Amino acid sequence: MLKHQKKVAFITTDTFRIAAIDQLKTYAKILNVPIEVAFSVEDFVKAKEKLSEYDVVLIDSAGRNFLNQMYIDELKKVIDFDEEMETYLVLSLTSKYRDMASIYEQFSKINISKVIFSKKDETLSRGSMFNLVHEYKVGVAYITNGQSVPDDIIEGSLEEIVNSILEVETYE
Repeated sequence: MLKHQKKVAFITTDTFRIAAIDQLKTYAKILNVPIEVAFSVEDFVKAKEKLSEYDVVLIDSAGRNFLNQMYIDELKKVIDFDEEMETYLVLSLTSKYRDMASIYEQFSKINISKVIFSKKDETLSRGSMFNLVHEYKVGVAYITNGQSVPDDIIEGSLEEIVNSILEVETYE
């Protein structure tokens, strides 16, 4: 929005986590962008139609225990993944690789476009990034390295992953 002058809006389906809607509403207010809340597929479709004039619509879903297939099925009931969209799966680098792989496999049923690795600043074990990319042949959209948005969001690349593993800092 700031860098490329795009019209941006939010849709959240995270009606599970306490204060999740308020947190995203705060971001929306700071950025002066609209936000819609979707409790069902019908709400999601209405929100998408309402925001159809926007260049980018970011959709937030609840960060629940996605090792449980029930939560994946619930997510499919709220978001229409058959529509044209890019779907990014956020994986915490503080997780064990086996857990990250299991979560990726669960979500692969809804066609993951790329992954976002979060919490790079909270771990010294970063090889799981390379392992996941190599094993599942998935791209990396972003890597987060702290709480400051947007400053701590780094564009994902093989070079960034290798530098992270080797602990080479490349920030400008």
